[in-house]
Amino acid sequence: MTAQDPPKIFSNHSVVFTGKLASLSRHAAQEIVVRLGGVAPPRVTPGTTFLVMGEEGYLTEIAKSNKLKRAEEINAQGGNVRIISESEFLQMAGRESKVTLEMKYYSLERIQRVYPRLRPDLVRYFAHWGLFTPAVKTNAQQYYEFKDLLTFRQIDELLAHKLPLREVAKRVVEMRRPTPQTSLQFETTTRSQGVILTLQKPAKEPPRTAEEWYEIGFKSDGNPETYDEAIGAYEQALELAPTYVDALINLANLYFHKSALPRALALLEKALQFEENNYLVCYNLANLYDENGQLERAVQLYQRALLLFPNYEPALFNLAVAYEKLGQHVPAKSYWKKYLDIEPEGEWAVIAKEHLAEANG
Repeated sequence: MTAQDPPKIFSNHSVVFTGKLASLSRHAAQEIVVRLGGVAPPRVTPGTTFLVMGEEGYLTEIAKSNKLKRAEEINAQGGNVRIISESEFLQMAGRESKVTLEMKYYSLERIQRVYPRLRPDLVRYFAHWGLFTPAVKTNAQQYYEFKDLLTFRQIDELLAHKLPLREVAKRVVEMRRPTPQTSLQFETTTRSQGVILTLQKPAKEPPRTAEEWYEIGFKSDGNPETYDEAIGAYEQALELAPTYVDALINLANLYFHKSALPRALALLEKALQFEENNYLVCYNLANLYDENGQLERAVQLYQRALLLFPNYEPALFNLAVAYEKLGQHVPAKSYWKKYLDIEPEGEWAVIAKEHLAEANG
């Protein structure tokens, strides 16, 4: 959410909501309208200027809500009720939509498709242990950061061994608990890729393990102000354990955020050598090559990610885009269709339908 609201964009407007909202509660949405100068009555009237369609539970042409029918009747009689999606409303209000959140974070729904052992009741159980906290929680979904995927994977692997739930939680806690150390003192040093941080340890301090360095980096990589500390810690972990794939992935992600694309590419290529069947490595590496204009390599990696996770919507969407950039419209059309089979609604689906319509000419 933005720190400040835009101007009174709904001044002199009457905004009505229909259907279940995906991003926030009906009451919260109405409060936004009032705060931005409008009114949010419960019913559609000739004075209604906006009807917002909730995106959690799509309203089709076959099963329209009474409010939608009423709005269409008013418009047919010369009224001016503008019918918009929840995402459009949120954009107008300066808020993040479901589509934006899906692009920035990993939804719990998507995580559970990768790790099906993480049933909703188990997610609640492990959340009580404080093993993960959503970066964003909406009316219909929880969203997690890239770094949280390690915890979900650890839990899934332990569940596969049929351990008691309490034992699973205790082991994950132990894996992330660093050995008591004196406080860190960092100093900057210049390298070819920019400024990073190296640790100056007291002479008597026992050496840290790669896992301990990873934990230090893990705790610092969620805040741009401590990216350099995280980079220094992950690099120390990799000096001790060069095949530490999770450290390679997180370090590549940080270098990408710092616009050091060649370094990020090199790290993910190395991670791919060690875990060629890691779909996230393939997908993230494909995105970097796509960003770098190396579309053929990006296509190869998107395809590999989809071999490992056939219904991974972002890879299907991005692969279709990559094929279009290459002028290969037949395979692009195929992947637009595959994407829409899995995700028939939403802003990305609208884009996919537009591309598909153009391809059908």
